[in-house]
Amino acid sequence: MAGEPGADELSGGRDLYVGHCAICHGLDGTGQGPLAQAMKIVPADLTQIAVKHAGEFPDAKVRDVIRNGGAVLGHGSTAMLPWGLYFSERRNPDLAKARIKALTEYIKSIQQGSAPGR
Repeated sequence: MAGEPGADELSGGRDLYVGHCAICHGLDGTGQGPLAQAMKIVPADLTQIAVKHAGEFPDAKVRDVIRNGGAVLGHGSTAMLPWGLYFSERRNPDLAKARIKALTEYIKSIQQGSAPGR
């Protein structure tokens, strides 16, 4: 089906997730990473994003939070770092977009409790 992420994209997204997100959000995405206990603000349970949005996964909002950090309206906190510039190698916006898209697709793939809009 057109628009479905390929295995390489999900694998790349998982690698990015493990390397950059799991420390706070946990390997399973439930917000119970090794640093969660030490944080003032509990990391989000990333497996419940679709449930919190009436069963639809908000791709654009998730990409915005990854790119711009917690300062995105509605995220709830500025505690999350913005990853957009970090994911851009030598200020390559296309590379940053590809990495953020892969990470978003991986997070979409771990949704629980409701079939995410795909």
